[in-house]
Amino acid sequence: MPEELKVPQTGYEDTQATLVEWLKEEGDAVAREENVVVLETQKASVELPSPTDGYLRKILVEEGDEVVMGQTLAIIGDEDEDIEALVNSLIAAAKERAETTTSAAAALDSQPMPVASDEVEIIPLTGVRKAMAENMLKSKQTSAHGTTFNEADLTHAMVAAKASEKRISLTALIVKAVVDALKEFPLLNSSSSAKEIRIKKYYNISMAVNTDKGLFAPVIKQADLKSLEEINEEMTRLGDLAEKGKLSPGDMEDGTFTISNAGRFGSLFFVPIINQPQSAILGVGTIAKRPIVVNDRLEIRPMVYICVSYDHRIIPGAVAQQFLGKVKHGLEKVS
Repeated sequence: MPEELKVPQTGYEDTQATLVEWLKEEGDAVAREENVVVLETQKASVELPSPTDGYLRKILVEEGDEVVMGQTLAIIGDEDEDIEALVNSLIAAAKERAETTTSAAAALDSQPMPVASDEVEIIPLTGVRKAMAENMLKSKQTSAHGTTFNEADLTHAMVAAKASEKRISLTALIVKAVVDALKEFPLLNSSSSAKEIRIKKYYNISMAVNTDKGLFAPVIKQADLKSLEEINEEMTRLGDLAEKGKLSPGDMEDGTFTISNAGRFGSLFFVPIINQPQSAILGVGTIAKRPIVVNDRLEIRPMVYICVSYDHRIIPGAVAQQFLGKVKHGLEKVS
């Protein structure tokens, strides 16, 4: 009996995806659990496996097309199995869905699309790029953004990072300092709705990672239970997956607080936008040696600007400032 290869139910907010690539051609033999097609959801790139052994009898969706949860992408069955009736019914359903979508789009926007030329490159706003655009707009429309700044002396942190057996990164030390501060100021480890504030008792730290495919925020789960070495290893693993476009939806879920480090691009400081549905985000600038006064003496120290953007509807400015002071203290007192 032929089986349908469908877009899976993700269990969270994604309802659309883009079919990026077929890994098999129509007529090819496929094995159960063998990856057949690549989708780009609003969270990550996902490879879908075949639900059964057989042949890729009919491809119903072309590369580059938008798809929705539950939609049939292809039919897999025996080599000589009659699939004509199933194909016809699926094509008819797809045509009806396409006509409905086209009518709705035309009603919303009657402006003609720009035409690509040698002087204009058009990048479709789909997948991760579309999700980032929608999430940033939603964040600005939903949260009452406030931002407060501070700076930290990383002299001791840099010594500790270099002295560690596995060369712990400074970012791992920042994650540790953030978790310690969240425990003391739990309002920043929360989400909210019109009726309630949900303070999370677990610490899943999202790390903003910019790649050629877009901005991702993979999550270091239970960061409070991990050693610095384990945090460092998890950051490396997630960063590599992001660069390769191999993050799974599970790698992106359940973050409670985000860290965005623009220092790698040379920015001294910036104002990050809250990663919804979280309530706060830490921004980290580049490390630069600057003259500062230490015990009434002028010294050259490695300094970094840090800031926290927070939802002022639920987080008082004083609490955000104290939180940032705690992060600063945690970075400066590393031993």
